[in-house]
Amino acid sequence: MTGRTLTQSILALSVALLASPAAAGVTASYRYPLSNFSGPVLSQWAKLAVDPERNEIYALHQRKHDIRIFDEHGMEIFVFAEGFGSAADIAIGDDGDIFVLSQGYQSAQIHLLNYRGEEVSLIELQDLPDTFSGFVPDRIVYREKSLYLVDSDAMKVVVADETGRFEKGYDLNREIKPLVPRDDVKRELSINDWRKRQLESIGLNGFTVDHEGNLFFTVPVLFSAYRLSASGELTAFGRSGSSKGKFGVVAGIATDDMGYVYVADRLRSVVLVFDPTLEFQTEFGYRGDQPSNLIVPDDVAVDGNGNVYVGQAANRGVSVFKIVHQDSIAPQSDAVAPIEATKTISIQVEGAARSVDEVEVDRPEFVIDRESDQALGSDRSDQNNEAVGSQNNEVENND
Repeated sequence: MTGRTLTQSILALSVALLASPAAAGVTASYRYPLSNFSGPVLSQWAKLAVDPERNEIYALHQRKHDIRIFDEHGMEIFVFAEGFGSAADIAIGDDGDIFVLSQGYQSAQIHLLNYRGEEVSLIELQDLPDTFSGFVPDRIVYREKSLYLVDSDAMKVVVADETGRFEKGYDLNREIKPLVPRDDVKRELSINDWRKRQLESIGLNGFTVDHEGNLFFTVPVLFSAYRLSASGELTAFGRSGSSKGKFGVVAGIATDDMGYVYVADRLRSVVLVFDPTLEFQTEFGYRGDQPSNLIVPDDVAVDGNGNVYVGQAANRGVSVFKIVHQDSIAPQSDAVAPIEATKTISIQVEGAARSVDEVEVDRPEFVIDRESDQALGSDRSDQNNEAVGSQNNEVENND
């Protein structure tokens, strides 16, 4: 192999490395089901909430009338029977406080429990305005010392403090009306009376609030998800369809600390992932019998470690997936040191007749050899690894 050919190879490799940032977007991989020492914990459409301080996941099993707590590794660490009627949803507050929303006939109650599951007090909504008369919540979210209570049928949201005192309210049905071409839709679907009745009385399914105070919710009959910003700007996203990236029957919705949005689709049995600009990125799950498949997913929750928890039907329990944001991979404690301004690449070709001068490039030190076709510093993106492999092949061919 000539010195000129080797030099060209080194320069091409340097350019490839410098021009190949980590791939944008996200990837998802299946991890395990929530389990105890007897195996996976079975449940039907469990309601989920995350304790962000401890990265523990709470699962409310409505049919079994119990609440189970799992650690960050998906193992059950505590379980208690709720014992206060028909629990509809659960939220986790500060210091391990647990808020359980239970429903009765045309009424609802909020139970405050301590970390042991013992009831501390019963919270009643106070000072509701007349426009929220008849408000019966069936969903609850805790965010920044406020309780967000949702009446899914009426599409109304009440924000209250931890004592139940009214702070503000939202009429989401009124908010989305400008985005719904109701007359046109009705004319097109005039032959389908059932579909027309759905449009007469739409309701929401999934609901969450991110750390900036933005409301996210899904409306199944409109095949859409929505973001209502803290400033009052409403944005719809998602399109109806059966292909990748489109909505069938939208259900639960969640956000992570980086602003990515996760939407469960009951019909297509997937979870769709959108970036902070609400552009579709990927989806995972898919209907099937394998552990990594999903059956009619519903509620979704995300913890601070990139774990996505998905409750599903068919008594399949809660599946856990790992999300990796490839566009901002931060070094971990067991990862290589951060990239410095200038490092040395030392190229070693087995059996070469002469040594090769070291080349200064803006990348960490690694070694290419014929046997491994790999680069040390393996936390680099797949694009960089492919570039390294192609350059090794060139070295071998020229040799």
